[in-house]
Amino acid sequence: MQKIWLPAWLYRLLPLVQLLAGLLLLAIFGDDPLGRLGGLLLCAAAALIWALRARGRKNATARKP
Repeated sequence: MQKIWLPAWLYRLLPLVQLLAGLLLLAIFGDDPLGRLGGLLLCAAAALIWALRARGRKNATARKP
């Protein structure tokens, strides 16, 4: 299996891009159920990634002596 490599700046920006794309979908296609679903899923994915990264940083600092 091949690993996916992203530049650090792109990796850090991915949740923000997902959040902005989700909000854009909600603004443009908010009346359409599929547009609403897609926008909410993108926003939820961004929130989940931020939470997982925060938990990882917290655990990483707790493990350091």
